Formats: sequence, structure tokens, C-alpha cells
Amino acid sequence: MDNNFLTLHFLHDHPKVAARTLEKFELESLAAYLAQLPVREAAGVLRYLVPAIASECLETIPLEQAAAIIMHLDIDRAAALLRRIREEHREPLIRHTSTVFGNMARLVLRYPEGTIGQVMDPDVFTVHQDMRVAEVINAVRNAGELPQHEIYVINDRQQPAGIVAVKQLLTTDEMEMMKNIMRPAGQMLAARTSLSVARSSVDWEHRDSIPVVDQHGVFIGVLHRRSLTTTDPEYNTTDEYAGTALAVAELFWDTCAQLLVPVHDHDKKGS
Repeated sequence: MDNNFLTLHFLHDHPKVAARTLEKFELESLAAYLAQLPVREAAGVLRYLVPAIASECLETIPLEQAAAIIMHLDIDRAAALLRRIREEHREPLIRHTSTVFGNMARLVLRYPEGTIGQVMDPDVFTVHQDMRVAEVINAVRNAGELPQHEIYVINDRQQPAGIVAVKQLLTTDEMEMMKNIMRPAGQMLAARTSLSVARSSVDWEHRDSIPVVDQHGVFIGVLHRRSLTTTDPEYNTTDEYAGTALAVAELFWDTCAQLLVPVHDHDKKGS
């Protein structure tokens, strides 16, 4: 893949379109391409890649470059990708970022005990709603083992848009877009919701997993039914105070997040 002036101009002005195109390439080729791009353009594209691909790219790109790229993302997006990265790669990557960014990332990655975020599964295969069935099938093949029987579909804002059964892909026109065949994502749970609230969800009557979102509605994982059985099912008296405590934590985080506006945002404001 070329890296000339016109290419960089396109990547800078149309990162969403570029991301949809680049997702079709094999992971190794995509990671190598992102690694040779200027940091700003690489981060712009990474911001719109589906999380499953973006996180794997960060694991593949050399640490120094990966750290520079992830620091150009807003802290919520960066944290969502860091959660997907294997632990043996995550901490070295965070250590290669700035002290301020690293400390904030660790804070955001840490969910209080007794909340959904602490036991959710962040390693979930997702695709964009504008991808065609043929592209998704190819992505599934490149992903190797797919432990889930459903594929979560996300929109441009990385929010849950719907769900498609893996077996449905085999009986659907390969040129059909995912947004035309997906079913509604249904109920979603906030990562900072207490587990006692999650256990009371009526969705468990007909589902084995429920999508989990952050405070901005961004898809960050799923809560499996089996995860609830590995925690203490008895009511914890501290849960009745969880709502207030977590609300204060969210307020604290929203305030702190404003101190970490990515470099590209400053560039836009100054233009």
C-alpha cells in the first residue's frame, strides 16, 4: 500500500471511509501499513476500525509506534482497545505512553468490585454495520477460532447496532450489508452497573449474554450468564450504595477526561 501525499490527504480527511476499506486487508498487512504512517493519520484510521481489528493491530505494531498512536486517541477509545489487548502486551504498551496518559488509562481500566465491568468479556468479535456479508465471512476466517455464535454489529460511534447469528451468514446474499440483516441488539448494560442489578435482568430468560457499554454508549464487551454464576449470588448490602458511588466516580472521570484532550482535537480547535 502506497503512502504518498494524496493517500495521506485522503486518510486525514476521510478516516471513516479509509477504515472501512482497510478492514478488508489481512491483519499483518494492515498493521504494517499503519506502522509506516504518520502518527496523526494512523490514529485517525485506528479510531474508526472495528475494535477487534484495531486492538490486534496495536499488538502487532512496534511498542513505540503503538504507544504514540494510542496517545492520539481520546482516553475512552484508547481504554476500550486496551481492554481487548492481552495482559502481557497491555502493560508494556501503557508503560511506553506518557506518565499522565498511562496513569489515566489505568484509572479508566479499573472498574469497582461488584460491577459488570469487572467480570465482563471484552474480547468479542465485532463488525461494522456497513460491511457486506462476504467481507464479514472473510474477517471471520482471518480471525481463526470464533468462540461466539453471534456477531455483534456496531455503528460509526462504536455503539451496538444489532446482532447477526454466524450461521445466518451462510444463507444470506454475500453482497448484503450487515445493517440490513441484523436484529436489534436488545437491552444493554452499563459497565459500572452493579452485578445485583444485572442478575435481575429479564433478558436472561432468553439470552446467554448481554452487550456492555461505557458511559458514552460505546460497546466494550459482553456480560455472560456464566460470569454471574462465578460471583456471590447473595445480595450484598453495599450494592444499595453503588448507584451513588458510581455516579460520583463518573462525574470525577468526566472532569478528568477533559484534561486529556487528544492532540488532534487541539489541532482542530486551532484551525
